[in-house]
Amino acid sequence: MERIALNRLVRLVPTDAVALGIVRAGVCGFILSQVLLTSFSDLGRIPATLMRPTGAMQLLPWRFFDLLLTPAGMLTLKILMVVSLFAATVGALTSLTTKSSAVLFVFYEGLLRSFTHFNHDEMPAVYILFVLALSPCGDAFSFDSWRSKTRPRASAIIYGYPILLMRILVAWSYFSSALIKLRVAGFGYLSPDNLPALAIFHSLDNLHDTHFRLGFWLVHVREYTPILVALVLLWELSFPLAIFFRRARMIILPLGLLFHLGTALFMNIFFPYHLAMYLVFVDWGKVLQRIEAFSERSDA
Repeated sequence: MERIALNRLVRLVPTDAVALGIVRAGVCGFILSQVLLTSFSDLGRIPATLMRPTGAMQLLPWRFFDLLLTPAGMLTLKILMVVSLFAATVGALTSLTTKSSAVLFVFYEGLLRSFTHFNHDEMPAVYILFVLALSPCGDAFSFDSWRSKTRPRASAIIYGYPILLMRILVAWSYFSSALIKLRVAGFGYLSPDNLPALAIFHSLDNLHDTHFRLGFWLVHVREYTPILVALVLLWELSFPLAIFFRRARMIILPLGLLFHLGTALFMNIFFPYHLAMYLVFVDWGKVLQRIEAFSERSDA
């Protein structure tokens, strides 16, 4: 039975420790870059009285938030996150630092959402961090494996299933997005006025990283926007195919890049975390082998 499961797994995802280790380095490294580029001190100047803690954040006392929401308190949080994420990226004390990175990142996201700013862009990264925290992602491509000179475990299942789960999580984010749109708005979501209205609404406010005005142009082609919206819905619904078929990934992932660039230009909404999580769909073991083969041919 295990042999059958392994054969099926090998057809779907890479099952070597190197591939999982590179995914860990890529995911943690990207989140580290976002934390480094974010000004935590600005958040520390917002009064705690503006917070509306949600979920588990309500269990923390207000005295804690009063101490945290200061420039010094937020700098301390940033330093903790940077140290933890850097160690997880290079694979130092991987079992510990991947877990601490997951917990700190969830807390940071909960803090942001306590100011009523909701955004699902980071959610795949949150779930993937916990998958990495509970998997042997430090057995290869890590400082730990180099220091101890240990060989990866023989069972390929423990390396393949985490990658499969991470791919499912990314695919589900897109698939569920389409389901929610259809459940809430029904076929009214395909209205000619829907996309232009949303694009103009997001172009008029000042709470976005970009302030493009291309959304206003959609009014002139409103009769064609239902076709574009329908194609986007079909693309989101078909995203799970990227889990099972390599050829589907070759189409779906580039379309994802175009989609997110389009939302940035027309709606001033960008999803960098979603795009970064596309790296779980790459067979990094084969990529590394090809780089090594090319290097050997160049030396010869």
